[in-house]
Amino acid sequence: MAIELFLVKLDYKPNNLGAGSMMLQLAVDPEHKTLNGRADGTILEGTQHAPHFTASGTGLFHSTGFGVITKIGTVKGQAVVSFSPPAIGSYLAPFSASFEVDNGWCGKGQFSVGTNTYECQVTMVN
Repeated sequence: MAIELFLVKLDYKPNNLGAGSMMLQLAVDPEHKTLNGRADGTILEGTQHAPHFTASGTGLFHSTGFGVITKIGTVKGQAVVSFSPPAIGSYLAPFSASFEVDNGWCGKGQFSVGTNTYECQVTMVN
């Protein structure tokens, strides 16, 4: 029996101008309600040059059956945070992302890298 997976690419745009943002690509297994994904984005730590991060993680999603919000999900993993010149270096940080979306995969969510957390609007990228 073949596993039926589908791919979703979500754009996390901040509610506050100048805050962190990311793109989250997910492989969704609807039978087992699991998510596997990769994120790319930026965070702001009060520095002139925003650090970039890449992360991978796994998680779960569920159908709600309530109103407009039809899916909720969360992904957790590790992020590699890298500084752009003139600073150099990288470090590992905990990563998590969550979302509550409609059938078109649009809604709201948040993501965290280390101690930085960002509230975002979530939209599906075609």
